[in-house]
Amino acid sequence: MSDKVLIIQEARLGDLIQSGPLIQRISAEGGSPTVLVRPGVCEGARALGVAPEILSWPDFGNPAVPQSFHERIAGSRDFIRKMRRQGFSRAIVLNHHGTGIALAKALGIPLLGFDHLFDRGDGGTVPLAGWPAYLVASSRGVRALNRIHLSDMWRGFAGPGAFFPRPVPVDATKERTGPTVVVLGGRSPFRRLAPSALSRLVSALVRFDGYPVILSGGAEDRALGEAIAAECGSQVVNTAGQTGVGELAALIAEAGVVLSPDTATIHLAASQGVPTVGLFFASAIPFETGAYREGAVSVVTREDCYPCGGEGSSCSSLSCRNSPEPDVLARIVAGLRRGEPVYRIVRRLSDYLTGSQILVARETPSGLLQESVSPGLLSKEGLLAVLFRRFVVRYLNPDVSLPSLAQELALSGMSLACEDSRNVRELSCLGKSSSGAEKEGIDPLWFVRLERGVDLYLGLRERSLHRGERERMVERLAGDFPALWPLLHHLERVEGGQGDHPSLLRAGAALSWETTSAGRLFGRGQSRDIPEKEEFHAEVR
Repeated sequence: MSDKVLIIQEARLGDLIQSGPLIQRISAEGGSPTVLVRPGVCEGARALGVAPEILSWPDFGNPAVPQSFHERIAGSRDFIRKMRRQGFSRAIVLNHHGTGIALAKALGIPLLGFDHLFDRGDGGTVPLAGWPAYLVASSRGVRALNRIHLSDMWRGFAGPGAFFPRPVPVDATKERTGPTVVVLGGRSPFRRLAPSALSRLVSALVRFDGYPVILSGGAEDRALGEAIAAECGSQVVNTAGQTGVGELAALIAEAGVVLSPDTATIHLAASQGVPTVGLFFASAIPFETGAYREGAVSVVTREDCYPCGGEGSSCSSLSCRNSPEPDVLARIVAGLRRGEPVYRIVRRLSDYLTGSQILVARETPSGLLQESVSPGLLSKEGLLAVLFRRFVVRYLNPDVSLPSLAQELALSGMSLACEDSRNVRELSCLGKSSSGAEKEGIDPLWFVRLERGVDLYLGLRERSLHRGERERMVERLAGDFPALWPLLHHLERVEGGQGDHPSLLRAGAALSWETTSAGRLFGRGQSRDIPEKEEFHAEVR
């Protein structure tokens, strides 16, 4: 019997494209994926061919369509009957949304992903488990520390299994001769450059890159695109509001480089293997929704307030959008087009990148990682984010192969840059970054307390306590060991202390050991024996 899988994706087109790794995984495992999307996304999904079969929700759920209550009930029943005839073997619900969950349950087939809502109508909560629990935890509490890409979370919805990186395009280091596509829009004005900065950026691209520039965006960006094109000359063409999804895909396929905020267009470019430069500020985070493609470049603000609430935040200056200067962005694009390694571009422009961090996407067996190729400071938050990511991957997908702790810390920028950033690097120096900035001091006691907190929490999970006593113990742990808060938020607040116990103990023991290892590493300088010890530990635990 064929494995016909229904994937319910009710989000926007960009989220649908980011579901690609899950769709590819199901196909690679012999399944036949069918994706159910919102009506407004269906045409674009079919134009892009994101799955062998695309279905759309009917109009019975659209309040804008004039139908009586009885007509809507009849329409929903008819739709469920038609879906049952499709012969789906299982359903995967990707969104925390009641409609998709209700449909999957009505079909009477095994359900993966979200099988109920975390927030009930009466204001209470029902614990979640697995990757859905982590997705909710990462979006509602630990977002600034999250280092797991949304595509990898959704890929985990299909169950444990190794992640297989896609091969790097053979022409990745060759000069591309297509136009530069600049995306004007974004989900909100907080996530994109100001109009004046966009105009200066396009002018700089014409000067430094020399190739034609095509402006892209929605209908709301058309007037801005026309104004920039008129100001910047004949090498600039405005297509904002003038292309459908199919036409946009054809345009992107011929592009030399795509420069964009966090939009569907940058995900489309990544899915086609086109070099991308993503701009991330306000509430957009590349660790979460960066372009999912080996070598994709992300420019991230270093503002202390990043990431913020973005939409609806009280920030009036939006200063995170002011660095780097448009001239610097244009030089980054020109270097990528020539096939120049990113670390060399960053080294050449280091004096102009003090307010920004440059990240390069790396596809690994444990999911997408972001390699920092610009000097950075060692911080408790950055270190905790790495340790937390490794715990979550071990806890929820123990079948994947993680890089060594030293390698992942190096990828995160907690070491000097080496000659070739394409190679996974060992921690080569812990005293100063390549900019000469002293590392932020971390008291050795911090590592000891984090390790102790993890061990106490694992002991707590071994005990049988009534609810009130358990809540008091967790509250006390949170107060005595503040660095435990991302763990407690995920495992207690969202999972309700009901996650898989054996997996928790294995992943928790590894976290405790790696906290000690990190303490030794940063306390006494370079230690060559850490990776070997780690491999031994992985074998015996």
